[in-house]
Amino acid sequence: MEIYQLRTFVTVAQQGHLTQAAELLHLSQPAVTAQIKALEEEVGMPLFERTAGGVTMTRAGQELLPQAQSILPRPGKY
Repeated sequence: MEIYQLRTFVTVAQQGHLTQAAELLHLSQPAVTAQIKALEEEVGMPLFERTAGGVTMTRAGQELLPQAQSILPRPGKY
């Protein structure tokens, strides 16, 4: 599990959309999708349910979110 994957996960969770997260992260949407997929494979379960209107977190995603946020440096604290 890499820091950049956690940052992507948190951004997708906050935005609820892969495309919006990609824009904020200055990545392509396929790159964001690939990072989320790799993270899901690593934890062994889906973190998001994909819908036509975006994504919603699964129970596993909801449990991972506070842990991921606690690992990531706060904005302005680099």
